[in-house]
Amino acid sequence: MKITIIIPIYNVAPYISDCLHSVMNQTYQGEIECLLVDDCGSDNSMEVVNEELMNYNGNIDFHVYHHQHNRGLSAARNTGLKYATGEYVYFLDSDDEITSNCISLLSESLDKRSYDFVIGGYRTIGAKQSAPPLLLNDNTILSGDDINHSYYKGKWYMMVCGKLCNTSFLRENHLFFEEGLLHEDELWSFQLACLAKSMLVVNKETYIYKIREGSITMNQKTQERRAIAFQQIIRKMTDFVLYKHIKNEYAYLKIFSMLSVLDAKLPQWSNIRSREQNEIIKNLRKQLSRISYYKRLLCCMTNVKYMVQYGAILLPIFMYRDYNKAVSFILKISRI
Repeated sequence: MKITIIIPIYNVAPYISDCLHSVMNQTYQGEIECLLVDDCGSDNSMEVVNEELMNYNGNIDFHVYHHQHNRGLSAARNTGLKYATGEYVYFLDSDDEITSNCISLLSESLDKRSYDFVIGGYRTIGAKQSAPPLLLNDNTILSGDDINHSYYKGKWYMMVCGKLCNTSFLRENHLFFEEGLLHEDELWSFQLACLAKSMLVVNKETYIYKIREGSITMNQKTQERRAIAFQQIIRKMTDFVLYKHIKNEYAYLKIFSMLSVLDAKLPQWSNIRSREQNEIIKNLRKQLSRISYYKRLLCCMTNVKYMVQYGAILLPIFMYRDYNKAVSFILKISRI
């Protein structure tokens, strides 16, 4: 079985050698191609890449694709997916690494049956707090609505990396990455959860996620961009479930939860005045009115907790924030 590893490259000169070495050291006995996408950074990353490839004598087939100008992480991943020839693709960020047995572990069961994606475990380096773990047992197989349910419950992470995905499944479902969007992993993994029919869990360490100071993930200056991205993602999630006629209630509950998070975090993420914050939430709540009231009601009635947690989605738009504040106050009092 042929596996394609896709690595976007942009201003990662200090890290790209370690990343490439982790690919070159794979123990997988099948065929691997590695697509390196040059996204036109300003440092000498590509010089480092070219030197590493000149000194490599292994069996992995490396290809380099060049953008004409900087287009961003999503575009670089899309370029890789466009040119991939493997049955499965694996996205690897150029400042991270994979374990030597990563591809072997994730592909081990694929000779017996195919899955839309296989998800592996990971560890973090450089984080003060650990990232969301993989909470599903090793060798767990999920199908249909259970995939969406487990994603909503936070049982598996939204990070794109760490997943071995069926190439045909991604292409047939147009699961490409939204260009120009911060936190594009959030939208893509949501769409993956909605459309995947099968997934396999390999709860063993396969990915090494390195969080470095000043990265997009950690930079405090991105807070306002994060608020804007959340607004875009909520709109695009809503468009997606309506266009694709998604029926699973947990897909809708995920959208409701995203709006609740934005409502709570907006004062921290942005310096805009309270009145402008109200307008943002009001407009997004209006977007969710495109989902039929009956569907919103059915989703909230999944259990009592969701009815309380997302009950504001059933009320008139102007009551949304007041209801959430009241619920937050009651929950805070109940913990005292």
